[in-house]
Amino acid sequence: MKIGKALWCSSVGVGIFTLFYSLIMTSFGLWMGAAAFITASYFFGVGCPEDKVWNIVGSFVMGITWALISFWLLQNDVIAQLWPSAIMFGFMTFLAIFLQGTIMKFTMVPAWLIAWGSTMVIISNVTVTKWPLFVIQLFISMLMGIFFIAYGSNYATKLVYKIFPDKKPKDAVKSDDELADTTPVSDHD
Repeated sequence: MKIGKALWCSSVGVGIFTLFYSLIMTSFGLWMGAAAFITASYFFGVGCPEDKVWNIVGSFVMGITWALISFWLLQNDVIAQLWPSAIMFGFMTFLAIFLQGTIMKFTMVPAWLIAWGSTMVIISNVTVTKWPLFVIQLFISMLMGIFFIAYGSNYATKLVYKIFPDKKPKDAVKSDDELADTTPVSDHD
């Protein structure tokens, strides 16, 4: 089985930048590192669209905001019950999609919902005492997923192709389908 250069570059690039991110995260107390991996995974999943990066970042801001609003609402004993909380989440999801389709067209609903869900998981399982610091750390962690892990591994891949040119990469980080295409087909088929 021949392993293609794109797979090697992507694997090594993401691995190295994840290692460096983990060191940075630990050194600066960014304990919610999972948020960076979630946002990096989302960014890789949508093909690392450089022309949409600020739309994604804006959507992450909205997702964090949505999580803070819903968490605050859930502190009310009436809203925290099954039916009221289900109605609240349903309405907030409707509102996110409606706002994205009308006055907030710059946002991307999947990124919004990923940030909302990730934030809710964290604040539902950890006692937060310093909310402004928490929000800043969470947002920095999400940005690190895109701008450090994803962009870093993409630039590392481009650098390898520049130093060792034999093929130009279509995109620095390939999707799972494209990586599957690099596996040679058996002559026995």
